[in-house]
This record gives sequence, structure tokens and C-alpha cells, in this order.
Amino acid sequence: MSRSSSPAHGGGPEKVLNVNWRLLGRRLRSRGGQYVKSARYRAAQTEYIPPTWMTYLRLTWFRVGLIALAAFVFTQKQIDFTVTVGAAGTGITGEAQRTASSPVHTSTLSMLPSGTPATPSWTVDRLDAAATRAYIDRFARVARTEADKFGIPVPVKLAMAILESDAGSAAAAVEDNNHFPTATPRHRFDNAWSSWRAHSETIKKRFPQLAYESVNHQQWIAALAQTNYSADPGYADKLLQIIERFELDRL
Repeated sequence: MSRSSSPAHGGGPEKVLNVNWRLLGRRLRSRGGQYVKSARYRAAQTEYIPPTWMTYLRLTWFRVGLIALAAFVFTQKQIDFTVTVGAAGTGITGEAQRTASSPVHTSTLSMLPSGTPATPSWTVDRLDAAATRAYIDRFARVARTEADKFGIPVPVKLAMAILESDAGSAAAAVEDNNHFPTATPRHRFDNAWSSWRAHSETIKKRFPQLAYESVNHQQWIAALAQTNYSADPGYADKLLQIIERFELDRL
């Protein structure tokens, strides 16, 4: 008998692997559900301990989120707080703006502290009318003398004295006879006339250019406003109000 070296071939049919995908899907869903239930159970049995810094500061994740949101808003390029004051009360609204907005005539609440508190606006009605007229009668002749000698218009000289001395009732005028504390601060005079003359001499020395502006009181006041005589930006307007109110231009 002879032996053959070639392999023997089976005579039966080949086997085919069939996969039941529906059954496999159900088993995967079942196994996944078991893992989810197990994870939930472990999470329920585990006590959450927040970080030490949160416990020390008594913070919760909700509060941390609010703080983060506030920090995001306040770090934007621009934050405008518009203060609206009406008859019903005062309301404050804030709006973060990334671009510059057009100018609006409203009051704004700055993020920085203001330098000085606002002071009530001055009006000529704050002057006592009777006391002011008595002051004018007292010093009208002195004002004419100073005008002739130093070129300061009579209405302007009287208005400056009325404004700076509060018609002679200010402390500097009563205690120190100083009727022009803006020009001669912290000076004490023997009498009111000495204060008037010192003021005229100070004007002539510090602002000699005003001697050429004596055509009328409006031009003289306009020239005075161009100097550093007073730090009050409304000084010139106050003089004009006094002159008009008490008709000093008729003297």
C-alpha cells in the first residue's frame, strides 16, 4: 500500500458563523444598565467632601459660579452706571459696553471716588437785597475814586466787593476789614478803605493789561476772565449778575 503526502479533504459542507445582532444588542444594553446602576449606587454611598478652602470660606459651587460671573462682567472694557433722578426717586442701572457710546447728557457714577462734593450753584438772589443796597450807598464814592485812579470800572469794583465780601457781611470783612479776600487773602486792614485801595494796587500790579480794557464794564470783565485772578470759573458771570440785578451800570 502506498502513502500519499497530499492532505486529505473533508467531504462535509463548510460551517457559517451567524450573529444574532438583536440578541447582542439586548445583552449590551443590559450590561450597560448594570454598570450605570452600579455607578449610581456607589455615588449614593459616597459622601462628598468639598475642598478645604470652600469650607473655610463657606462657599458653595453656586456661589462660586456667581462670583465668576461677576468677575467676568467687571473685567469688560467699559462699565457705565447711569444715575437717573426723577420725581419718583433715584434709579441706578448698569450696562457693560465694549464700544464707546455717543455722549449723553446724563449724570454718571464713576468707579473712582470723586475729588470734592458738589456745592449748590450760586445765584444773585442769595444776596440780601437791603444789605447790598446799603453797601452800595456806602462805597459808591470810594468806587468812583478807585476808577479814576486805577481804571477799574465803578460797576465792576462794586460787584467784586459785593461778591467777595458778601456785601460786607463775610467774616473776613467783619473781622479783618478785608473786602477782597480773593486778591488779598489772609490780610488784615485797619479800615475798609485800606482794603479797597490794596485791591486796586494788586490789580494794577498783577494785571497791568486791564488798564486798557476800561471802555465798558463788559469788556473789562471779559479781560479779567482771561487772567488767573480767581479760581472760580463762574466768577465773571457772577459779577455780571450782580451788576444787572442792582443796576450798578447806572452809577
